[in-house]
Amino acid sequence: MKITPGIIFNWPEMPALPPPGQPVLIRVATTQPRQIARQELRNVLRRILETWIGGSPALPLSETSRGPVWSGQLGGHPLDISLSYADGEGWIGLLRAGQIGVDVMPAQSFPEIEAVTRHYLGPADVENILRSTDPSLAFAVAWTGLEARLKCLKQPLTEWSEAPALAMTNCRWQSLVLPECRVVTVAIRLG
Repeated sequence: MKITPGIIFNWPEMPALPPPGQPVLIRVATTQPRQIARQELRNVLRRILETWIGGSPALPLSETSRGPVWSGQLGGHPLDISLSYADGEGWIGLLRAGQIGVDVMPAQSFPEIEAVTRHYLGPADVENILRSTDPSLAFAVAWTGLEARLKCLKQPLTEWSEAPALAMTNCRWQSLVLPECRVVTVAIRLG
């Protein structure tokens, strides 16, 4: 998988229905507080779904502990949805015929960066972050990678251990560093 300009859209730019297996990422400017941002993202998601199914009202979104789920199909394929929020923007990840996870965060330092890294990320990530010339950016890439893969596999966040880490190898994932030092990562699993 490669994050290319053709799969990232800035709302209100409307993405065309992608072929099965091709992710779509929609960046949406949102307002605070978070519950308003959540509603804004769901409204955008409904508009995209209505466009993709030909203008008729989209089936309702069902809320789960992991976010919205749409029970319809597009071209004979189910649609997987992932949402993420960070500082005035939200991201919608959509994928037909597979699973998707998207996560975004600004690359900024915080006092507990080493402790969080040791508890939740694997030894390779710990080593990479501690040796990096930009530990906050290295952490943002590793953290969004973890969160995107967990969302893709519909798994909760837990402290790091070898077994769950091996299960996450079923996802392909890629991070993109945006100009304002924000990192967005998308993970997909086809099939």
